[in-house]
Amino acid sequence: MIESSIFRKINKIESEIISESLGKISIKFLKFLEESKKKLYISIIDSNRKAQYPKIYFVSDDLLGIIDLNEFKDKIYSISLFFGFIKKSIFYLSLEGAEFLYKQGIFTNFNFIYLNRKGEKSVLYGNHILKKMVAKTPTKLEQGDFILFLNDEDEILAIGQSKVDINTLQNAKPNDIIAFNLSDKGIYLRKKQ
Repeated sequence: MIESSIFRKINKIESEIISESLGKISIKFLKFLEESKKKLYISIIDSNRKAQYPKIYFVSDDLLGIIDLNEFKDKIYSISLFFGFIKKSIFYLSLEGAEFLYKQGIFTNFNFIYLNRKGEKSVLYGNHILKKMVAKTPTKLEQGDFILFLNDEDEILAIGQSKVDINTLQNAKPNDIIAFNLSDKGIYLRKKQ
């Protein structure tokens, strides 16, 4: 099994894919992306074992100099912050990427759903969000909206997508699924090592 890898700055096409995908979530991302293009790198691993999608990394200023050293270039598989991956010309934001953007203040106009203790535990097991798990909902919500799920300490637990709008949410029964869990922090414990 021959495995080769490429690690380089994102190119124009990859930049457009990321811009288009993030722009659908929020226009605020486009300004951030324009300022950060120099820090976005792609890792492509060609392996016969299984499909590996190109991973995007946001590289801190401290590490940019290390990447430019030729002796390390062909040995890097990942570095700094895993920002997401590209699959079939769509960029998928990672949980780490969402948390980074949240800490940068870019999610200010976003939908947040705060989960109660049972909801927190359930989402970390990979479950979708039921109405009875919700402690606090946003004032506006459309079906298909991107959502951050937080606990009462403002920690991001998961990213997801709403299954309902605000009116349907208010009239939902306790065991109705109101949102889909796309990625959560519990995945690191559940995935095969």
